[in-house]
Amino acid sequence: MITAHPTIESILLTYETQLGSHYQKYRNHVYRVYNLTLLLAQPNDNELNALAIAAAFHDLGIWTAGTFDYLQPSVELSKSYLAQNGLQAQEALVAGIINNHHKLSGYKTDALVEAFRKADLVDLSFGMVRFGITSAQLKELNSHFPTLGFHRFILKQALKNTIKHPFNPLPMMKA
Repeated sequence: MITAHPTIESILLTYETQLGSHYQKYRNHVYRVYNLTLLLAQPNDNELNALAIAAAFHDLGIWTAGTFDYLQPSVELSKSYLAQNGLQAQEALVAGIINNHHKLSGYKTDALVEAFRKADLVDLSFGMVRFGITSAQLKELNSHFPTLGFHRFILKQALKNTIKHPFNPLPMMKA
C-alpha cells in the first residue's frame, strides 16, 4: 500500500488553500482510489506517474472551479501541471483517466483508465461494488485513509446540483 507519493503530495499541497477543510478528506479519497487502481492493474513506470497525477487532479475542479461539472476544469489543471513539468507526453493518458472516471459503461481501449474507473466506483460505493477487491483490502485501506465525511460532502454537492440543474443533475457522468 502506498501511503505517501511525492507527486500526489506536491500537487495536493499546491491546492491546500482551495481545498480548505476538505483537504484531508480529498487526500484520503485520492490515496484510496490510487491504491485500489494498483490492486486492479499493473501499470508500468510511465503509467504509474500518470496515475499519480490523474489521481491527484481527478476531482479537484469541484474546489478550484466551484462546480459539480468538474471534469474539464480538472483536466485543465492537469494539463497545466504537465506542461509546467515537461510531461506533455502523459497528457492523453491523464486526461483519459480524468474524463472517464465516471463512465457508466466499461472503458475498453485502455486497461489503466478502466482500472481507475472501477477503483473510483469501489470507493464511492463504500465497497458495495468491488470488482474483486476483498473486504480485508478495503478495511486496510480505510484504516489508513478514513473517509472523514468525503462521501457526505459529495452527496451534498450532488443534491445542490440537482436543485440548481434538475435536467442535468450529474454532469460528470458519461454513458
